[in-house]
Amino acid sequence: MKISLNLKIKNFINVKNFRLRLLSTVLLSLIFVTLFILGNPVLPVFMIFIFLAVLYEFNIICNSKFVFVNLINVFVFPLLLLFFLLFEINVISIPLKDNNYYYLIFILIALITNLFFYKIYTNIINFIMSNLLIISFFSLIKILLIPNGLNIFLYLVLLVSVMDIFAYIGGNVFGVKKIAPTISNGKTIEGTLIGLFFSILASVLIRDLIDINFVYALILGFTIGLFSFFGDLLESFFKRRIGIKDSGKFIPGHGGFLDRFDGYILILPLFNLTLIF
Repeated sequence: MKISLNLKIKNFINVKNFRLRLLSTVLLSLIFVTLFILGNPVLPVFMIFIFLAVLYEFNIICNSKFVFVNLINVFVFPLLLLFFLLFEINVISIPLKDNNYYYLIFILIALITNLFFYKIYTNIINFIMSNLLIISFFSLIKILLIPNGLNIFLYLVLLVSVMDIFAYIGGNVFGVKKIAPTISNGKTIEGTLIGLFFSILASVLIRDLIDINFVYALILGFTIGLFSFFGDLLESFFKRRIGIKDSGKFIPGHGGFLDRFDGYILILPLFNLTLIF
């Protein structure tokens, strides 16, 4: 058993995809650290451009014939998100007592607007996925702009990254039982449990970042890790239905922008709701 495990570890480290994934992770981390240091409004503006890239990939996946209506779709929602940002930082102002209204109003406008693009999504599953992406990015900008928002975002990024990395490593080294082989053949029970363990551990270790107690850190670590996994599984289901492995090839070893954002699709709206209500 020991020889078999050592062989698995050696083969895993020697896999070209692992090396690319590791290099990409380091580069992405450096970019993120730089943006985090620059803070607001640089980071939110950068995330709007990421939103544009995600929508572009999503449109290509849903409809291989990228026509003018797809182009409108790719730009209209980032523009709405930009207007939302401008309202949140009071560059544009209207007399509302609570800034939370901005969030809810813009979400409603975006979802109603998205109805006009239903045909380009080709089916209800893709349409639901598009709405989740829209809500997630609006939630992200909302979180970034609240007091201590940068720390909250850093906390979420660290936990999702830890869950993703250790689930990936654990699944490749120790994984035996597949969770959903028809959706994602690479996800295993062992890898997911290892990822959840380290997500909880990371939450406890960095709990002072968002000023929470030990018990709440345990709960958040488990919840964020679990919903990160479900978001990943949801995107895998979306891609499997269409018959593709990655949403793009822009990030070596990882795939596309959508592949990197999948862990946040469910977490950001849920976390934002806890902050609002």
